[in-house]
Amino acid sequence: MKYFSQAIFIFILLIIVAVSCKNETKKETVNKETTIEIVDTIPDIHRMNDTILFHKYDCCFVVTTEIKYPPEDKEIKGTILLLHGWNLPADEWCQKTTFCDKALNKGYILIIPDYKKSNYCLEMYPQTIADYQKYPTITWMLDIQIPHLQETFGFLLPGQNNNVAGISTGGRGATLMAYYRPEIFKNAASLSGDFDITRMTDEYLYYSFIGHYSDFPDRWQKECFAYDCENYTVPTYIGHGQDDNVSPVLQSQMMYDSIRKYHPDLKIKGHFPALASHNYDYWESETDAVLDFFECCK
Repeated sequence: MKYFSQAIFIFILLIIVAVSCKNETKKETVNKETTIEIVDTIPDIHRMNDTILFHKYDCCFVVTTEIKYPPEDKEIKGTILLLHGWNLPADEWCQKTTFCDKALNKGYILIIPDYKKSNYCLEMYPQTIADYQKYPTITWMLDIQIPHLQETFGFLLPGQNNNVAGISTGGRGATLMAYYRPEIFKNAASLSGDFDITRMTDEYLYYSFIGHYSDFPDRWQKECFAYDCENYTVPTYIGHGQDDNVSPVLQSQMMYDSIRKYHPDLKIKGHFPALASHNYDYWESETDAVLDFFECCK
């Protein structure tokens, strides 16, 4: 009986130790996962002299940014921040046009962030639908991401030859970047972009982020600089096809006219071809013109 009791005691002790070890292992795993959760950046990955950065935005989204360097025999001329359209693959502009190859051969460093479905809003609102709340705001881009690139790589510093270009919604983003950071960007280019969004109040991509215009007209005006062209001072190329059935060409035409009105001496160019649509065929056709514009306005 004595040996039986000892055996029972040892058996129970082994169970307790096993459970305790299992709990310790679980705690250690949880702690490791928690550590990963709070890391803001993942170490750089180098691939063929190019760099991929990972920036954690909020809780649920990681911004991937690819940095492409010119060939070694090319003198570095400056940078171009490339902004993709809403939900377009970030590198598709490079894949479907010659823009990136030509820019690299001219000596530009390309900075290509992937913002997915960001609409370059200043902030998220209570009315922003849940699926879109995870995408970065332009405030985050300006206040967090750009300073990180400045501190880590020395890119996008005031006084450097920095340019920003965007297609579609990225065209809106490019001009907003220039508007809010004229000390950083020497030139901007918008292709097929939106400007005065108060003229597009039935556009889902805006009211799904900002709320309906009838409820928040002041908010809609705050989210664009179309009412403040007097303070838009960056040389800008504005291109937009007249056959665009996604974004009205009037958006770009009116913005071009407004900037010219307030700044008749500012280097600004508008190009609104009659047969061009909202696609890569049109954006490819603007490649040389945009790069020439950047060349002439350093």
